[in-house]
Amino acid sequence: MGTKPLALGVRGTIRLARLLDFAMDQANDGIAIMKFTGNPDTPIRIVYANRSIERISGFSRDELLDPTNPFLRAQPQNRERYDALLQQVRSGKQVRFEIELTGKGRSTWAEIRWSPLRYSDDEVTHYVAVLRDITAEEQLNQFQSVISRTSDFVLTTDAVRASEGGPTITYANPAFSSVVGLPHEHVIGARLATFFSPNNRPRVLRELNGRLDRHEDISHELRLSCASGGHPWVELSGHTVRDEHGSVKSWVFIGKDISVRKQGYVQTAQLMRALDLADEPIAIYDIAGPLELRLQHTNERAAKLQEPLLEKLLRDPSERERIASIWPSLRAGAIVRLLVRVFEEDTTRWVTLVLQPLKGAHSMGSLAAIEHCIASVARDSDDNVQTMIAVAREILSYPTRATRREAVLEVLRTEWGAAASIRRTEQRADVVLRPFQRTGEAVMPPGVLFAHEAAVQLTWTDVFPPQRLTALRVFLEAMAAPQ
Repeated sequence: MGTKPLALGVRGTIRLARLLDFAMDQANDGIAIMKFTGNPDTPIRIVYANRSIERISGFSRDELLDPTNPFLRAQPQNRERYDALLQQVRSGKQVRFEIELTGKGRSTWAEIRWSPLRYSDDEVTHYVAVLRDITAEEQLNQFQSVISRTSDFVLTTDAVRASEGGPTITYANPAFSSVVGLPHEHVIGARLATFFSPNNRPRVLRELNGRLDRHEDISHELRLSCASGGHPWVELSGHTVRDEHGSVKSWVFIGKDISVRKQGYVQTAQLMRALDLADEPIAIYDIAGPLELRLQHTNERAAKLQEPLLEKLLRDPSERERIASIWPSLRAGAIVRLLVRVFEEDTTRWVTLVLQPLKGAHSMGSLAAIEHCIASVARDSDDNVQTMIAVAREILSYPTRATRREAVLEVLRTEWGAAASIRRTEQRADVVLRPFQRTGEAVMPPGVLFAHEAAVQLTWTDVFPPQRLTALRVFLEAMAAPQ
């Protein structure tokens, strides 16, 4: 006699529904039931969300059930992709994808599985979304991507001591293969010490191997051996990775090829500390060719800027031409000063850019660019008399008359749009401005622009308000009174 299925009854059905709800709420994955609304502005809305959805999204249950809640809806950055996927769900297909979601004050990467639900009839009216938070995995993927593209090399090794034949390389990014000139498969499994050049001083190798033996962090400049026979200089730092019991499990090494820097100028720890403590932004470049620079080092002040000033100037055709004109002086070892007006978001800065060549053994190998800020004014301010006094004093501090002449012409051109010329004169005239004719003249005493008296004649096209003319007069008078 066959057994008859037992009916749950109303109470049993209620208990089963509560059990299912409890199980869904305890699941590690986020589970949501979405309803198609038929409203083109809000095509879907959440009608059920378990506790994990709250954790993943940052929204409370009540916030998630609000029809206006953006989580899991077609967010602007995902709308095109959502539309295509939802069409598949409405046709009865299950879809699976990874996507970045914007939660409450956070960004979350999730793997989502959408399954259609035919709740009342044959038409798909709802679907179930199951989410797995993969933010950590995505961050790891991004980290690995960055490591594979960086110009610095990154290595991991086992923890075998140097005296016992280790450590052995377990991972190397492409930058390391590039430095040593070997394919990746020839690097993995090799002993780290096989890449230490015999051209290193014995003392350096003894100290390095000793620290590897004692599992002590390292920071060294040394030479590597590469397949081509070269011995590039690298800056190498290494740190141990320990388990929960404090035992060393592996090493992580980070290195930078500093061969060009070594050839260009002598870098010492004292020099680097002095640069980083300087009040002014300083950038050091390796010189690859005429006007071809590779940024090698920036101090802390320069690192806070969006971009070093020299790089901005080299992108401007007129400024690039200006720098090209002083390049022979730099090649000859002269320190060059350029007066530059820098336009920023809401201010204007006057800066002296000091370009100082750093000679190698035979030629200029590197270049230091120092930004000395003279004055800064609001973009909408016309009252810049104090600024012009500061600029005049800065120009008078320049060591050569040639640099002072160039700076005066640059100020007149950029600040007032004035065409100017400088000529020798016997006059003892004061500063004369003719606003209606838009011309002017100022006589500088001996030693300012030339060894003799010099007349600065200028013309301009714009009609200046009184305060702008006052600033022009103050600038010229300050230049004419160097004492």
